[in-house]
Amino acid sequence: MKQKLFAISLAAILLLAGCGGGAKAGNSNAPTASASGGDCLPEYDNGWNMGASSGEAAPAPANPEDSSQVGSVYQNTRAKLIRRAEVHIQTEQFNESRAALNKLVADCGGYFEVASDYGGSYRDAYASRSGEYTVRVPAEKYSQFFNSAGDLGYITNSTESSEDVGERYYDTETRLKTQRTKQERLLALLEKAETMEDIISLENALSDVEYQIEQYSSELNRYDALVDFATFQVYLKEVSRVNQEVGETSSLGQRMAAGFQASVRGLSQGFQSILIWASYNIFLLVVLAVVAAVAVIVGKRELKKLRKQEKPEKE
Repeated sequence: MKQKLFAISLAAILLLAGCGGGAKAGNSNAPTASASGGDCLPEYDNGWNMGASSGEAAPAPANPEDSSQVGSVYQNTRAKLIRRAEVHIQTEQFNESRAALNKLVADCGGYFEVASDYGGSYRDAYASRSGEYTVRVPAEKYSQFFNSAGDLGYITNSTESSEDVGERYYDTETRLKTQRTKQERLLALLEKAETMEDIISLENALSDVEYQIEQYSSELNRYDALVDFATFQVYLKEVSRVNQEVGETSSLGQRMAAGFQASVRGLSQGFQSILIWASYNIFLLVVLAVVAAVAVIVGKRELKKLRKQEKPEKE
């Protein structure tokens, strides 16, 4: 009877302490969500009941008025930015551009997460080559890498994006602290447990808490990796001539000259395509030429026969 009263009293004390911690976190100005009811441990029939403390909330900005006047998320010191960019580049010298990309990644202290090269093998040695690369560079080197991408070739298209995961990050961090507090309290209760039923219940609760700690720790590590290193998608394409189209703001003469040059290039490329097609189908063309020559010879002979037959009839 005394053991049961002791357990109930101890659980009640911890429950009050947990509720106090939760209320304190709820009144904090930090942009973190308080621990939800899902973080609390279930009640057990044997009297072991754990209260949940939401942990120590992250500190709020020193001056809330200043933070409310910030117009850009980049100026928010508590922001957790995941920065991404996509760059499409044309080049007439693929090997030089590929080597320059390797050097740029090394200079920025980054690495290739994925690197794929297409074309240039033995069977298609003269085909145009291309490459797709996923590059990770430190967040502080983002501007250096993006501004230097133009040295690799002619940028035809580029896109930048950023995502602030600060709210989710700090919420996960608070939940992790809550679970660690629960773990410490459960371990303390486990040392004082005397019955096998209590020990089993506490060990089950500890297992659930440890699983939650692993999940939250893994999520924080993933956020840290995405925030600390920006992600670039680089598309490199080899072309025979870089396309620099004249815009609508150009003069009429410039646009007409560009159109004439495009027509000449199109005619030249069309003629080259015909020659290339003929070289790949030379035997077929020879057979067709022979068949056509035989057809012409036979046709002439038949035509002569018909003419000879028509002359006697007329006489």
